[in-house]
Order: sequence, then C-alpha cells, then structure tokens
Amino acid sequence: MGGPATGEGASLGGLLRSIRLDRGMTQEQLCEATGLSVRSIRDLERGVSCPRVSTLRLLTHAWGLPDVQVAELHRLARAWRDRSRRLLRQAVAE
Repeated sequence: MGGPATGEGASLGGLLRSIRLDRGMTQEQLCEATGLSVRSIRDLERGVSCPRVSTLRLLTHAWGLPDVQVAELHRLARAWRDRSRRLLRQAVAE
C-alpha cells in the first residue's frame, strides 16, 4: 500500500514519529525493541506504508501506550486501508 504520504498515511506516519520522539527513542532503538527494520519504521513514519495490526501491536507494546492512543492508531490505519481499497476498486472499475 505504498504511495504518496497524504491523508491518513501522513496523519498516521506523523503520529507514529511523534510518539517515538516523545518516548526519546531513535528509529534504531525502536527497531531493537520491536524487531522491525529501520526501513519499515522509516516508511511508516513517512506515511508510505500502512502498518499491519501485528505491527501496530509491536509498536504500542514497545511504547506502553494507553488504550486511547492505541485505538487512535488503529482507527487511522483502518481508515487508510479502507480508502486504499476504495481507490483500488474505483481504478479497476474504470
């Protein structure tokens, strides 16, 4: 689900980056804490890829986020996936 960082992707990516920085973590430290690659984290923060539910689980666990923030991250990711599916269906129909 790559592409330009717009809409939900930019919002989600910016939020992920903000949370990481608020926790005082580098991308490398987050990689060590989650097992994700630096490239994966970079792409998520830039809004060019949408995290899977399992990836969000790794991130939120590493950060120890409260339920309200976890729910917001899942909401943004779901909105992004839904929008991407809609756009794909429209492109196929044309």
